[in-house]
Amino acid sequence: MEIDSFTELVPLLSSFWRTIPAAQQLKLESSLTLLKQNHQLSQLYFLGRLEAHSVAYLLAFGTAGLDVFRERKFYYSRNAVDWILLLEPTDWTEEWSRLWAEFTGNASFAFKMRSLAAGSDVVVVREQDRLWYVIHAILREAAGVPRGALRMSTERDVVLNPFFRGLTRAEMVQLANYQHFRRPERPAEENLRGRKECDLSFDVFDRLEVDVLPEGKSFTMRVDDSGRLVVWSSLHWLGLDFFHKADSNVYGFFYQGDGRKNWDLPFMVEL
Repeated sequence: MEIDSFTELVPLLSSFWRTIPAAQQLKLESSLTLLKQNHQLSQLYFLGRLEAHSVAYLLAFGTAGLDVFRERKFYYSRNAVDWILLLEPTDWTEEWSRLWAEFTGNASFAFKMRSLAAGSDVVVVREQDRLWYVIHAILREAAGVPRGALRMSTERDVVLNPFFRGLTRAEMVQLANYQHFRRPERPAEENLRGRKECDLSFDVFDRLEVDVLPEGKSFTMRVDDSGRLVVWSSLHWLGLDFFHKADSNVYGFFYQGDGRKNWDLPFMVEL
């Protein structure tokens, strides 16, 4: 949730049984506004809350330029007031998603894991580095936005589309109308294939329905009683929900979970 729209978006969390206490909401809005100013960020998003053994990590990310993904910075806080910058680990790998131990709440705690490669040594991963990886993985694999919310500029920058006016009620319940919140990783030809109508500026982004395995079964959808707000939930990163209000530019995502990936998903759905 972008901090400039925080007050407007927080009430929508109740539609999918998430809450932010009023006192914490005020702290977050104040501290994140200061963080955005002090770090000269053009966009700053509150991602959510990661539950650890002894404390909860509050998570945020932002960028200094117009490009939503270039030189992105990750932050965490324990008290909703003081924010700590997370530096990208120099030796991280996607195998870190196999770490299953609970987060402790101690940022300097060291987890141990062995690589899948035969004869590999034990790898030590600090909790602070693992926290960076979890934010990175959630944003890459689970966070989504409505089609048209992001736009590729002529300079190849990914920017927020100022002309986005939302999906219709019929469009918002179709997974094909949602895209990953990331730079395109698949060839543009694949992302454009199968669309009756397409716009090269915003249809080049990776579609949720064909990109995450099992295809078309990695997210669940529900619509609120008004029929105007849709919520999509990731089954890979349980606790990540993204939402969109029909015929408006109101959308966002929120995470509340334990930072562990659901590797059992292929056994939980009918393939």
